[in-house]
Amino acid sequence: MESNLVKGMIGFVVLMIVGFVIVGTTRETQQEKVQGAFLQTSGMLNSLALDKCSEAVRQEVADHPYTPSESNSDGMTYVTLVWNNVGSAKRAECRYILDQGITLLKIDERTLIEQTAPVTTAPAAPKPAHH
Repeated sequence: MESNLVKGMIGFVVLMIVGFVIVGTTRETQQEKVQGAFLQTSGMLNSLALDKCSEAVRQEVADHPYTPSESNSDGMTYVTLVWNNVGSAKRAECRYILDQGITLLKIDERTLIEQTAPVTTAPAAPKPAHH
């Protein structure tokens, strides 16, 4: 009975050591870290764009747009969403840019929001002093 208990304890200790070695030797590569950050940013950007653009379109057409018919994004800075046949509108287009918000909102042929130049939130850099 004692030998089975000892064998069981030794087996458990060996299993734990093997587990710690496996966990200790498998590290996330830099590429995997970058890819994970990209996916997290992309998912956050898409979710934010869908929320903000859906609300803006809903306010204009008095009907909630659900799944966009088209979408375009670079995954890091902007998302453009297009809905077809939403409420009274044949086409609704919305572009959301990270840190700028909605920069384009078109309902059919009406352009409600259009910002062509990027909006910066950073203050202008001070000019160097000449002595």
